[in-house]
Amino acid sequence: MKLESKLKHALKLGTKEALEEVYEDIYNEYYKLIYFIVIQILQDAYLAEEAVNDVFLKAFNNIDKFQEDTSLKSWIVKIAKNHSINIYNKNKRENVVIDEDYIMNIPNQEQTDFKELIKEFRQYLTVEETNIVLFRIYYQMRLREIAEFYNSNTNDIYTIYQRALKILKQHYKKGDF
Repeated sequence: MKLESKLKHALKLGTKEALEEVYEDIYNEYYKLIYFIVIQILQDAYLAEEAVNDVFLKAFNNIDKFQEDTSLKSWIVKIAKNHSINIYNKNKRENVVIDEDYIMNIPNQEQTDFKELIKEFRQYLTVEETNIVLFRIYYQMRLREIAEFYNSNTNDIYTIYQRALKILKQHYKKGDF
């Protein structure tokens, strides 16, 4: 059963147990994506870990505000983005030093492969191009969702994505990676 369907069913049931079960599924499904978004904005591994937990807590506490015509992924991404920007702005006002090596502090799992992929892409692409390619391919986000994240339109994101893929394809054919 798709997560949106599970969530709608749990909301209809209205029991705490049903909501907790679907919440766990949402957390497991979207943790990596939310962490990636948060770390891109905050650029600090410690703040990112706290922010990710806050995002999922906010999502759970406001799960009843989820609208059925909205994508669950888009909804939780928007929460992550807004929360991260709020933290970033607060820390910026407080002159908190940003960790330069934030991407190397991504916790857990396929870290090595993921970090290597980012390093490879960043040799040939801008940070924005790299992020768009990762959002689209690694996190399987729709172009519309990426456009919402960047407050841009889908055509611009599509153009950047296609240009980035063309660059990567050229370097791949040369044997650069």
